[in-house]
Amino acid sequence: MKILHMVRGMRDTYPLEMAAAHKAQGDDVKVLLMQDAVLSCTGDASTFCCKEDAEARGVSCGNQVDYNAIVNMIFDADQVVNW
Repeated sequence: MKILHMVRGMRDTYPLEMAAAHKAQGDDVKVLLMQDAVLSCTGDASTFCCKEDAEARGVSCGNQVDYNAIVNMIFDADQVVNW
């Protein structure tokens, strides 16, 4: 199953723990960091940052995606979890 975790807060570790648990079960997991969560970008290959949010906060993230790519990620996923 393709699961997209959309994370908005940077101090809450539970969403990342759940994403890791889904990945351990064999699911195809992507994590999208938005808003303040971009401040905690890990650089993992399956972790993406909203480009506009990263630019607004002055941070760099390896896998930046714009709003069009985010919409495509949502429609590509079987399940979307918004944190």
